[in-house]
Amino acid sequence: MRVRVLTTAIVGVLALVAGIAIGTTPWASADAQPAGRAEELTRRILDAFERKDLNAIAALLDENASITIPLSFSGAQEPAGHFAGKDEVLGYVGQVTTNFRTLRFIDLRISVAGDGETTFAQANGDFVTADGRPYRNVYIYRFDWKDGRMLHADEYANPITLCQTFDNLDC
Repeated sequence: MRVRVLTTAIVGVLALVAGIAIGTTPWASADAQPAGRAEELTRRILDAFERKDLNAIAALLDENASITIPLSFSGAQEPAGHFAGKDEVLGYVGQVTTNFRTLRFIDLRISVAGDGETTFAQANGDFVTADGRPYRNVYIYRFDWKDGRMLHADEYANPITLCQTFDNLDC
């Protein structure tokens, strides 16, 4: 009888330790799993962007998705651009991908905020323009997620770098 009680206690402790280790106990961090999911979604959308895979990006967008580029080319407070709805967002992303031969983010850091519905990605861009010139900018993205889809993104990049590279902008 004593052996059975001791064995049951040991098995219970092992199950508890295993549950804590993998985060499945009721008191385990409630945001550990949503945070991991949000980080994964952020990596997937940035990876798809680097591959210029518009179909993969489209699969990650909410129908009401939007992107805002808050930093203007003139220094004004108005954003440089805003794209509302899945079609406009894909149009913007498609235009960006045609301007570059290669897109690569280096030194990527992703942070998950709050309940896992907002992520921030900070990276350096190691891009090559369509005509072969190097383009190195710094990026910070804020992504808002809903039901596994990107609802909104803010894209921050140095507008001076952009204006010095592309002469067809209103800089």
